[in-house]
Formats: sequence, structure tokens, C-alpha cells
Amino acid sequence: MSPLEKGDDRARGGFSLVELVMALIVLAFGVLGLATTTLLITRELTLAQATTVRTAALQSVIERIRATPYDSVNAGADTIGPTTVSWTTSATTAQSKSVSIVSVGPGLASASASQPTLMLSNSVADTILYVVLRP
Repeated sequence: MSPLEKGDDRARGGFSLVELVMALIVLAFGVLGLATTTLLITRELTLAQATTVRTAALQSVIERIRATPYDSVNAGADTIGPTTVSWTTSATTAQSKSVSIVSVGPGLASASASQPTLMLSNSVADTILYVVLRP
């Protein structure tokens, strides 16, 4: 005779309370994992967008400097979107100039000297580029 024929109520039943609690705990950990992943992805997408804007600003300034005649290349600054780009020039030899380009804008920065945790900031000066121009 099977348990159902004997009238055993436990064989017919569904979930016990312990099984239900365990399933809810597993589900809660899954949802927490998804929330953490969503925050990480949002942060990385924001950083990628800031890097793209900064790169576009640097490219614009470099193209403008390259289009300028050699004798007219001087120090300057420009604000493109949230990024401020400044450049200085110095004559390295009689035939070449060195141009130092620095951009300040959104990016990844350390929270403080004592905390190495990286966070998004609006005023990070980390992109420095040296270009040698020849007439």
C-alpha cells in the first residue's frame, strides 16, 4: 500500500515552513547580488561616459593645435562640456616645440590619501599629453 492509500497527510502536503524560509533566504541573496551588480554596472557606465567626453575634448584641442601654424602655437585653455583643457608650450630645440596638454573633468579619483577607495569625482586632473611639433 502506498502512503497516500494509508492516509498519511505528510505524503500529500506541499512545502514545509522550513523549506519556505530557506527558499526566501536564497531568493533574498539573489536579489542582493543583482542589486550590487546593478550599482557596479551603473558606476562603470558613468565612468566610460566621462572618459569618452574627456577623450573627445582632448581630441578637439589636439586637432586645433595641429591646425595652427607652427609660429602661432601658444599656451591656452578651453572648456568643452564638463572638461577644461589647458596647454602650455615650450621650445625644446630651434626646430621643435613641446606642448603639454592637461584636462580636468569628471573621472575616477581616490576618496582621500588615507582611503584608497576609488570613486567618481567631477574634478580629476589626470590626463597629461606631450606633443612635439615640427615646422
